[in-house]
Amino acid sequence: MALNPCDLADLLSSFGYFVDYDTGEVDHYLNDKQTDKSLLIILAALGRLEVQYIDGEPAFFINNLAVSDMDSYCEMYPNDPQCKFYDV
Repeated sequence: MALNPCDLADLLSSFGYFVDYDTGEVDHYLNDKQTDKSLLIILAALGRLEVQYIDGEPAFFINNLAVSDMDSYCEMYPNDPQCKFYDV
């Protein structure tokens, strides 16, 4: 099952990445330009992160992280298994 944006943010945060839940920006806790950003590049290539350039440097953002309540999330992703209601 694919991670929703909130779960991805929580997972990255638990592995030492700084996640700004207001803007969706993801970075290392230490803003060191020499820090390996391979994981962030891979996630961007897979379409899970968006890349924007700020002052000529790449910045990584979680798509749709601002949609943090489940109702809004399910409006955007109605086919997500978490959003389907099953009659028993």
